Amino acid sequence: MTSSFNKPPTTYQEQVQILRKRGMVIPSEPDAEFYLQHLNYYRLGAYWLPFESNHQSHEFHQNTSFDNVLGLYIFDRELRLLLLPTI
Repeated sequence: MTSSFNKPPTTYQEQVQILRKRGMVIPSEPDAEFYLQHLNYYRLGAYWLPFESNHQSHEFHQNTSFDNVLGLYIFDRELRLLLLPTI
């Protein structure tokens, strides 16, 4: 089986720059890189979808902050951890 992926990988710094270019406010670049490294760009991507003003270009609403997206992720994670044992 051969792979047809030709897209080169991006560094965490490049991922932060992509988010910035799309209009996301990044209060702390080192923190954003840390969370992207440990949580994954695509996992967090599900949490910034509601903050996108245009899903085609992936541009964000004005003043969308990485901290808001991270807060939504953490809230969801904690809620799942609370509910999972009771389900």
